[in-house]
Amino acid sequence: MRTTLALTLLLGCLTANFVRATDDKNTAEIVKKCLAEFGVTEQDILDLKEDKVKPEDVKDNMKCTAQCVMVASGYMDANGNLLSDKIKEQYANHPKKDTVYKALEVCGGEKGENACDTAFQIVSCVKTNGHSFE
Repeated sequence: MRTTLALTLLLGCLTANFVRATDDKNTAEIVKKCLAEFGVTEQDILDLKEDKVKPEDVKDNMKCTAQCVMVASGYMDANGNLLSDKIKEQYANHPKKDTVYKALEVCGGEKGENACDTAFQIVSCVKTNGHSFE
């Protein structure tokens, strides 16, 4: 349970500006399913969180986990296209609306080699630039 919570919090932090499930239980279930589906371990998450792994060295399973969470949350399609209109609609009345819109403006156009890489590039951009969105 503690591991699931830690993984949920980390992936939640990485995707916070784009992925906002309807409740914490739903978020935890989505993250848990995606982690299991792609074989991402607690150590993989910790290494990423602690910057022990450079973004260019992140394995495909981690990249596909990011895509899985975004697709399951309805903010990206299976082809790696960010569904910006849906994200804007979801956050239209949210107190962090301006932050989310700025994140979309700066990071929404990121493209990778494939759908998983695109999701990871977007998440990395948000993580790297998040402080400037506030």
